[in-house]
Amino acid sequence: MEINDFNKLMSDNVLSKQLDGIKTEEVDIIPCNTGVLIKFYDENPYRNIERTESGLIIGIQSSQKYQSTDSGEIEENEEYVACAKVIAVGPKCQNVQPGEDVYVIKHIAQPVPFRKKGYFNISEQNIMCRIVPKGTNV
Repeated sequence: MEINDFNKLMSDNVLSKQLDGIKTEEVDIIPCNTGVLIKFYDENPYRNIERTESGLIIGIQSSQKYQSTDSGEIEENEEYVACAKVIAVGPKCQNVQPGEDVYVIKHIAQPVPFRKKGYFNISEQNIMCRIVPKGTNV
């Protein structure tokens, strides 16, 4: 038996045993401890865009792609702080609830490969702030 055949046989057996009996539609995902499961917005829904009397637009996000002055290549403009929706919280979370919007430092969040949903996990202590209705003190 060749190595490629052996590797294919092993990976097929391992995968079939791991997935045997698991019905993905019957499981859900809950973070552990103070973990918070989030999904980033494509665009910040709380950014105010204003037009001055002279026609200048203030608050609009810069282009997501730009041409680098150093290399001349087209590069992505990465946000440092991003807005996200809280999907689920761990049992020890005290300040964040599912459904709330939060601001987080984007590069701290770890991707969670669950049903290709685009979820990320972050510790509650790494959430910068929550967005709540006016007058809410908690």
